[in-house]
Amino acid sequence: MSRKPGKSQLLMFQNTPELPSFASTRDEIKRAVERGAIHRGELLIKVITSLKIDELLNTIKEIPCDPEDIYERRDELNIEKSALVQLNDANPPIPYPFYFSTPDYLIEHPELVMYYRNVAMLSRKVMRGIDLPTDAYEDKGTSPSQETARELVKYFNGIISKLVTVAGATPNRHLEIALSNLGDALGGVSRNEVGRYAAAQVVRYLVTYWHNLGIVRSIHYTLKGSFGIDEEEDDQSNDAPQSNLKKPQILFVTPQTDITQFLDKADANRVKYQEITLENGYQLLFDRQLTWKELSGEKKTHKIGPDMISKSVVVDMVWAGEIKGGADPAGSDEHWKTATQALNRILEAAEKTDRPKPQLSLLATILVDRVAIEAQTWIDKGKLTSVYNLTKIAENEDELQRFLDNMTAFMGYPK
Repeated sequence: MSRKPGKSQLLMFQNTPELPSFASTRDEIKRAVERGAIHRGELLIKVITSLKIDELLNTIKEIPCDPEDIYERRDELNIEKSALVQLNDANPPIPYPFYFSTPDYLIEHPELVMYYRNVAMLSRKVMRGIDLPTDAYEDKGTSPSQETARELVKYFNGIISKLVTVAGATPNRHLEIALSNLGDALGGVSRNEVGRYAAAQVVRYLVTYWHNLGIVRSIHYTLKGSFGIDEEEDDQSNDAPQSNLKKPQILFVTPQTDITQFLDKADANRVKYQEITLENGYQLLFDRQLTWKELSGEKKTHKIGPDMISKSVVVDMVWAGEIKGGADPAGSDEHWKTATQALNRILEAAEKTDRPKPQLSLLATILVDRVAIEAQTWIDKGKLTSVYNLTKIAENEDELQRFLDNMTAFMGYPK
């Protein structure tokens, strides 16, 4: 005989909020995680391939090396005696060039700067910070001057000597150290790529639909092209070189434009969209920072930079959206936190500058139950206009059409 639920159990059931329609199901999360893992794996393979590690190691193997000469010049090259002893005592002995460089190595083979920098556990960003930038040698194959090569060698060798002394030396330890440093950089590349890829997928949906409606005027974009291991630093630093980003380009769209061909080529070259302009003058802007100034009181300046902005001819923010492309359920709370911080800044800035409150949306690859419930609370309070589950959009025609209809309305074309 089954027991009737007690009073406390009934209260618990009654207080459990109903999940919003945009909450991710368990199977949707599994599929999103699977796609994310495959995408990261493809990224990793492409990055490692672009680094040409095998070619670098073959170059090092072919470098003529006189061990006695290196040993005698160890002070000049800033190599500790104890480190060389460890290489000599290894079984079999390890050739010095796998760990230590000379100025001639870098002048004759500037591509090795990247190798020794990573064995020394240094990033390109930190090298710029100490006024020893390596970008020209790593990206363009430009040979450093004799003076610069000496400075680089002494700096790299000094650090590597300490690492060898602490960690010991094995035939593969130099690779273990270098790859661990590359792993840190790969994390940044992966995070950037997840965001870029999600935005590109959103644009593909929108541009395809809007082109069919005949309302796209132009598409502004850049192509990132091949992967660069330190590109996440380049993208975020004002002082970083922009060699891995090509010049901004514009496609003026006509009814005859093969939009699918354009999108395919853009995706293949890791497109980063900047602006889409429609025939009514509305613009969809990406990663654009706006500055709003208060007209009275302290006249404080508010800087806001959502992932996407809909702008009309007379209003600089009709709608704004935050895109969270990550598919890790454990990171869903953090994604919601960062999204709400950005959206709250917009709401506060609009209020303090006497502007009309823009419509706001969240676009996320997954929305775990607790995040979906909180997002629905924001909608109920009037802080959010809408929430879109990118996995549902990818798998459900009705969800995709709802998103497309709403976005078209946000761009000044009523339903």
